[in-house]
Amino acid sequence: MNQSYIWTLPTRIFHWSFALLITICLLTDDDLMAVHAISGYLILVPLTFRFFWGFWGPKYSKFKDFPLGIQRAKNFAKNVLTGDEIYVGHNPLASYVMLSILIIAPIIIFTGTLALGSEEAQGIFASLEKDKIFKKVHEFFANFLYLLLFLHLGGIFVDRLIHKKHKTLNSIFNGYKNTKKDESIKLNLFQKSFSLFFMFLFLIFASYLIFNTTNQFIY
Repeated sequence: MNQSYIWTLPTRIFHWSFALLITICLLTDDDLMAVHAISGYLILVPLTFRFFWGFWGPKYSKFKDFPLGIQRAKNFAKNVLTGDEIYVGHNPLASYVMLSILIIAPIIIFTGTLALGSEEAQGIFASLEKDKIFKKVHEFFANFLYLLLFLHLGGIFVDRLIHKKHKTLNSIFNGYKNTKKDESIKLNLFQKSFSLFFMFLFLIFASYLIFNTTNQFIY
C-alpha cells in the first residue's frame, strides 16, 4: 500500500469549518438567535468555495471525479462489507451526500433568513409579516441535513470498523490515504490563490457579522 496525499489543506479547512458551523447552528436556536444566524450566514462562504472547488479544484475534489450512477452505487452496496473496491476519493455514498448538502444548505440558509425576518422582524426580510411557515420549512430541511450528516458519520464508522487499513478517517485530518499506487495530488498556483481568497473572505465576512452590531443581515 502507498500513502497518497488526497485531501489538500483547502479541502480539509472547508470540511472542518462547515462541520463546526453546522454544530454551532445545531446547538443554538431561539435563545442564541444572533449566534445561530451568524453561523448560518458564514456557512455561505465555505459552501460557495466548495461549489467552485468542484469545478476548479484538484482531482478527487472535482464533481467529475465523484463515482456517481446506479451501477456504481450497486457495486458499492455489494462490496461495502468486503472492501473489494477501493475509492481513492469519495465513495458513492459520500458523493451523493456531498451533492445533497450543496443543494440543501442554501435552501436552509434562505429559509432561515426568511424566518428571521418574519419571526423576529430582523435581517434582510424584517418587513415580512409574521408567519410560522418559513420556520417550519427551515426546520424541515435542517432536519433532512442532519439525516444526511448521520449517514455520512455512519459511513465513516463502517469504514473505520471494516476498512481501517485505508485510513479514510485519518485522511480528513492529515490529507493522506492508503492506496494501491501513489495517487498524490498537488495544488497549482490558481488553486492556491483561489483558496487564500476565500479564507480572507471568510475572515472579513465573519468580522463584519460579529463586530458590526447594526449590520442588515442580522439586526
